[in-house]
Amino acid sequence: MREANRLSQISTSMIRRMFEIVERAKKEGKEIVSLTIGEPDFDTPKEVVEKACRAMNEGYTHYTSNFGLEELREAIAERYGVHLSNVMVTAGGSEALINASLAFIEEGSRVVIPTPNFLSYFTYAKMCGAKIEQIRTHDTAFIPDPERLNEVMGKDVSVIFLNYPNNPTGAVMSEKDAKAIVEIAADNGAIVISDEIYDQIYYDVKPTSLAGYENVVCVNGFSKSLSMTGWRIGFTIAEEELLDPMLKVHQVNGVCAPAFAQKAVAEVMAEGIFNELVSRMVSEFRKRRDYVYSELGKIYDVVKPEGAFYMFVNVKEDCMGYAEKLLDYGVAVTPGLPFGNYNDTYVRISYANSIENLKKAVESIKRYESQRA
Repeated sequence: MREANRLSQISTSMIRRMFEIVERAKKEGKEIVSLTIGEPDFDTPKEVVEKACRAMNEGYTHYTSNFGLEELREAIAERYGVHLSNVMVTAGGSEALINASLAFIEEGSRVVIPTPNFLSYFTYAKMCGAKIEQIRTHDTAFIPDPERLNEVMGKDVSVIFLNYPNNPTGAVMSEKDAKAIVEIAADNGAIVISDEIYDQIYYDVKPTSLAGYENVVCVNGFSKSLSMTGWRIGFTIAEEELLDPMLKVHQVNGVCAPAFAQKAVAEVMAEGIFNELVSRMVSEFRKRRDYVYSELGKIYDVVKPEGAFYMFVNVKEDCMGYAEKLLDYGVAVTPGLPFGNYNDTYVRISYANSIENLKKAVESIKRYESQRA
């Protein structure tokens, strides 16, 4: 038996492989501080859990509309200044991304992805039989230059992927640059898939949402903002004519997100406590960012993250070798290769971990560098 050709160029996630390596090391009795996984280390807020339990007891255990519970869609629409008809709830942000990819990436077309960027975008493009066009951002503080994008654009570009705040860099794009990219895409008949899953986790620069633009599919969810990665509540905001082709995929793919989880989030938003729950977590992430940035900035080239909970660090040696050797010092990081071209000497560090563990990790990294010198 052999896999389908569409999967022949796709490998399993490097992030997941590192996660498995860490788990195996722990079972062997080794103490490893993992800075690899991309999820908040906080449990889902008790307010959400309690509302979900009540919803289950009230019978929210069945299918909802493919579009999701109307009260949740209304809350999302109000928050992002769009109409109810522009919102569809999905089984996590990842389902929304694959729906959009299958709906709009034409086989043989080009897909533009700034690098470094979230590894799944490269997978979606390959699965859809597209050619990947990467735009380097290392010399522009990890923000894509609209002029550089304009140079590679053409009518054969079907989709541009954006992700700001960015995974793996934490970079936040300005409203001016974001709008310029949307306009360039529109001029060439391309769709912008704007992954805004980290839009609530920011520090000194507030991200711009592209929700509401005619040629933009905005993807978001509550996995990061409410620490609900296991609950699978995402959503898409787009014009109705863009939602319709995505619905064709969604109705046979995700069908609907869990009803009780939708109900819980809807109530959190209706009661006006959403921002408070997010801010609790973000204040802790800020402290961790400031600590890790101040310490690692003394030994590496680091661009200060303005959102999410990652740093993309130039360690100035082969990233695979670095990650492997660092495991011997009790620290796991993610090599930069899965995040696109030109990342051979970079690693992603997630500071979604306790300050105590982060201090242990930083000291171990310093010890490694002192011995390497």
